[in-house]
Amino acid sequence: MPQLKPIYVTKSNSLVEACYSLTLAELRILLATIAQIDSRPGAPPITADTPFSLHANDLAPLFQVETKQAYELLRDGVARLSERWVHIDARSSEYKKSYIKTRWVSAILYVDEAGYLDLYFSPKVLPFLTSLAREFTRYQIKHVAPMSSVYAIRLYELLKQWVTIGERQLDIAEIKAMLMIEDAYPSVFELKRRVITPAVQQINKHSDLKVTLDQRKRGRAITALIFKIESKRESQPEREKTPAKPRLTRKYIEQHAYPGESWEDAEARLKREQGAR
Repeated sequence: MPQLKPIYVTKSNSLVEACYSLTLAELRILLATIAQIDSRPGAPPITADTPFSLHANDLAPLFQVETKQAYELLRDGVARLSERWVHIDARSSEYKKSYIKTRWVSAILYVDEAGYLDLYFSPKVLPFLTSLAREFTRYQIKHVAPMSSVYAIRLYELLKQWVTIGERQLDIAEIKAMLMIEDAYPSVFELKRRVITPAVQQINKHSDLKVTLDQRKRGRAITALIFKIESKRESQPEREKTPAKPRLTRKYIEQHAYPGESWEDAEARLKREQGAR
């Protein structure tokens, strides 16, 4: 089966760590459009007037769903995506507590009958998706495509960002702020049971990361979660096995000698042929 060309998502680390809440359909639409962006410095410029097109027929193989589900994904995703906010850290040496609050997109053209949309990113979001020379996270979309949890995808990005370090510690308050679930799961036990543990399970099952979970306590209270991160080895395509060279027995030489060829000449020729393999 031919290998599909890898499709990458690239985001500034500030956007990876941003605070926002999206449905699975909304997040998948954003990932599919972000994957179309050439984020390298010097790439053709992208503005708020640059459309990013998506068709249900493109989403189906990308997220491993049936075409009917892809149409539903598109329809559900555009319903409120234009209303979604994202809070991006904008602290500086002068201001320690500042952030950019912006919509993800400035406009969406949606054609329901055709299962098609044109999406336009907000001008305040684009700097975190384009001309990225440093402090960015890049991964293949196939590693999050099968995930059914927004939290799993978000956690994957946060851990992928630190995979070269091999460990990431996140305060409980920090996790809840980034996922915008500050008012949910008042106990850490419930947060782990309902959000973190299922997310880690999906990451380990579907992605290129192997994650183990630990925790940090202050007294009896759990204040942070510690994620140990390893890269899984990519399975390599099986190489064709080189056939074993036959033993040059008298019987083999006699069977493979040309008509009129002496036994000695046949032996010498077969040795040369074996040496050329």
